[in-house]
Amino acid sequence: MAEKIKCVIVSGAPEADIEYMKKYVDNSYIICADSGYKKCERLGILPDLIIGDFDSAQKPDCSCEIIALKPRKDDTDTFFCVKTALEKGFDEIVILGGIGSRLDHTYSNILSVNYCFDKHVKCTLVNAYNVLSVISGENVIHKNGFKYFSVFALFGKCEGLTIDGAEYNLSDADVLPTEQFTQSNEFVSDSVKINVKEGKILLILSNDSLSFS
Repeated sequence: MAEKIKCVIVSGAPEADIEYMKKYVDNSYIICADSGYKKCERLGILPDLIIGDFDSAQKPDCSCEIIALKPRKDDTDTFFCVKTALEKGFDEIVILGGIGSRLDHTYSNILSVNYCFDKHVKCTLVNAYNVLSVISGENVIHKNGFKYFSVFALFGKCEGLTIDGAEYNLSDADVLPTEQFTQSNEFVSDSVKINVKEGKILLILSNDSLSFS
């Protein structure tokens, strides 16, 4: 069996279409957060591990490992899954199904992405319309089927932000967390270069319609 090089966490946020998940699960260690296991069932995927307090879904009867949590706890089910993935030594984590109708849950998952970044682990939060990550320093961002990208200063001032190869380029600018002029930029080729000298950026690739490319 090929080594599983990344961890995919399937969360339980309501989603009308989950076909986009299929391109992320190959060669991955799959952890389902609580009712996220129902999405794997719909896709015919057997997870490696299911973790949850099962307040939103009945505890499943399956052959994979299950960790049952107490409902009264400090971490969300998804964040517990993230910490478990870090304990297992994965240096790349993808959270699927973590962007939904509950804004508080979505924001918690954004904080999970930042938590991984601070521990030098690559983490992305993904649904059919968006890919969200935290970056700093020099980066080449690939289009990968998305039309728009937005960058926001995260939790503090970003200094020396440069964007090259986009519809709206930027040179050595300082950006505050309260500023929004870096939203909804567009790719003009397959990639753009983004560099920030100090601080960290919330990067969001997005489309207005479903993207399965």
